[in-house]
Amino acid sequence: MMVATTITSKKNLSLLIITLSLSTQISAEIVLDGTLGGYAGPLQGPDFAIEANFGQQKGNNLFHSFETFNLNRDQSATFSGPSSLENIISRVTGGQASYINGKLASKIPANMYFLNPAGVILGEHARLDVQGSLYISTADYLRLGTTGRFAATHPENTLLTIAPPTAFGFLDITPAPISKQQSVLEVQNGKTLSFIGGDLTREDKHLTGQEDAMLNAPDGQINLVSVASAGEVLVVPAKMSDNAFERFGIIKITDVPLTADNYKRRANVDVSGTGGGDIYIRGGQIFMENVYIWADTHGDKNGQGITIKATDFVAKGARITTEVMEGSTGNGGNINIAARKVTLTDGAQIATSTRSSGNSGEITMTVNESIEISGFFSLLNDKYSSGLLNNTSSIGNGGKIFIETPALTLTDNSNISSQTLNIGHAGDIELQVDTLTLTKGAQINLNANKKITKNTGHGGTLTITAKDSVLISGKTDQESALVSNTQTNGNGGTIILSALQLAVEDNGTIQAGTEGTGQGGQISLDVGKLYLRQNGTITAESRSQGNAGHISVHVNDWLRMQKGAIKTETYSPEGGNINITSPGYLYLINGAITTSVKAKNGNGGNITLTPEFIVLDNSQIIAQAVSGDGGNINIKTTGLYKFSESPINASSEYGLDGIVSIDSPDVDIGDFLVFPKHLLDAATLLNNRCATIYPQNLSTFTITVRDVLPPGPEDLRTHTWLPF
Repeated sequence: MMVATTITSKKNLSLLIITLSLSTQISAEIVLDGTLGGYAGPLQGPDFAIEANFGQQKGNNLFHSFETFNLNRDQSATFSGPSSLENIISRVTGGQASYINGKLASKIPANMYFLNPAGVILGEHARLDVQGSLYISTADYLRLGTTGRFAATHPENTLLTIAPPTAFGFLDITPAPISKQQSVLEVQNGKTLSFIGGDLTREDKHLTGQEDAMLNAPDGQINLVSVASAGEVLVVPAKMSDNAFERFGIIKITDVPLTADNYKRRANVDVSGTGGGDIYIRGGQIFMENVYIWADTHGDKNGQGITIKATDFVAKGARITTEVMEGSTGNGGNINIAARKVTLTDGAQIATSTRSSGNSGEITMTVNESIEISGFFSLLNDKYSSGLLNNTSSIGNGGKIFIETPALTLTDNSNISSQTLNIGHAGDIELQVDTLTLTKGAQINLNANKKITKNTGHGGTLTITAKDSVLISGKTDQESALVSNTQTNGNGGTIILSALQLAVEDNGTIQAGTEGTGQGGQISLDVGKLYLRQNGTITAESRSQGNAGHISVHVNDWLRMQKGAIKTETYSPEGGNINITSPGYLYLINGAITTSVKAKNGNGGNITLTPEFIVLDNSQIIAQAVSGDGGNINIKTTGLYKFSESPINASSEYGLDGIVSIDSPDVDIGDFLVFPKHLLDAATLLNNRCATIYPQNLSTFTITVRDVLPPGPEDLRTHTWLPF
């Protein structure tokens, strides 16, 4: 029997794949090569029975050696042997890729290993009926223990032992690929499904109502490893060192995009189960398009999680999740991604969440160069933004999102989000970067949203440490922003940011707000230079019964504000405080620092400013209230200078005015002193007998100061607005 296409080297495998994709029929052929003794020659099909006496047994290992191994549609290959076997290990030595488009089965609960260094293609009708784990590889040999070897490329180098398989060995710098067309490959609960070779390609096409095109190992493990140089992959690849190979290969998994009539009922790669299994993916370039990868928890066991290691990882419209499903008590698994560069686009999401009492897992991304997150996917009236998500919608708590990378960029409505919809608390977000850029409606948010009436879950803490700069700029249907909002009885989250430079511009914002009864989130900034321009704002607001949050800013160099604002605002209770310290100067052009209470009750928040200099140009510093007392304004500075009308005001419409205290040797005192109203009453002054009887003997005290500085060559008004 002859195959339709014969390859003479691994590099020619692409020709075979192209031919197969054109539906070229391959003659079914399973031929024993006789290298292990016993029978040599073809087996009888279409249902091939591969018995133990065709191979050689060493302890609990049974070895088979084939010249060719192919299966067409509606054909099967069934392995059998004594029940004491732990491993059935097969190799293909004839130099032809194996095309498996039928059923691969076993009658005993042994693990199955299948090696063909010339390549493996799994057709759209391939399926499994195995009782143990399955390992498919294009390795040149399988190492047994420390000294044994089952060689497929050079069979003469074989040394069979009773030791179990420990590693897949690659001798060539161009290992052959493994290709999977649309098919269902599933192992039993708790078992492993492993693909280890050169480039790994998987092409799926979900259709309405069909549950196909997937890899499934419920409560088990799925390994996808692609290598592009010589080395060894451990049977448990997560235990191998990161430098085990000089180069790793390409992993490409694709599916069609979702539409209203085309939805997914199952994932492309799935280990979900009672506790959620383990997914390990390792490659050089990893590309996922419109695929779902799930490791969800459905019961009382803890999830294991998902690990992805790559040189470049690109996810387009994909969804990678470890979720605690309703009724589950186990905790969700973690998601760990390590790469040189990561790109998430078109609604790609990496998400951990909990819908039950189990806590959600954590997301950790360690990326050596950059992370770029952009775009969204729209389906009917819903929009799915690209990003990292950690949600809790029940009593379980959210997990942490941790990112470490030199450059983190979010744009076009993408987001990193941690939120609670119930009494479980939202997880924290921690970013360690050189630069962080949020543009075109991108957001990083900590939200406590109202789902039930008695929602008391607190928002988490967002901590950003930037060695260089943070830029928040632009608006689409939403502002580019760092956000900590609560609509519940729980408290809002805290935003803590440190950077050499922070720019908030073009309707960008840093915001901590509350619309429920929950001490609104807090904002704490420690930066070298702070720019607020073109409607860039830093705000802490309350629009309901909760108190507004506080804003604390330390600027090591200076703060420049041009059409920007730092403000706290409340519509009901107490206003939030603003505290700004700096050894440098504050320069406000058409800007505002305000703490306001717009409701009938409630006191205005306090404002404390301690910079070296304050320069006001058509700007304002205000701590106002309606019926409550105005907030206090405390300013300590070497100099406070005005170029135009720039009020400093702590008044209340019906309550007591706040106190404005200015400690500065260079200030127009007349502009800032707040006197009791009776001292300004003219009638009181006219009734003063001393003033009317002895006017010529009155003493006088006169203060003469300039209201504005004289212009000069170094006048600050002529300074340009410095860019980053």
